[in-house]
Amino acid sequence: GQINAAMGQLSQTTQQSASASEELAATAEEMSSQAEQLQTLMAFFRLAGHAAPARATASSPRRPAAVPVALTSATTAVPVGEFVRF
Repeated sequence: GQINAAMGQLSQTTQQSASASEELAATAEEMSSQAEQLQTLMAFFRLAGHAAPARATASSPRRPAAVPVALTSATTAVPVGEFVRF
């Protein structure tokens, strides 16, 4: 009785865990794809004096340098310097 009930519960928990793992793997793959698409879209924006990376890898992520801003009386951030046109 109790052993069979415990085995059934263990089997059910194992199946739920396997299902959750598969769902997490699929979600991680989708997020990776979306991150790659976002990186491609963001490559459009480049900071003056900084070359855009060809492609950042997981082992060497690249971050753009911070853009200096000046605050107006309305506390709206305004980039300091010139815009770069492409």
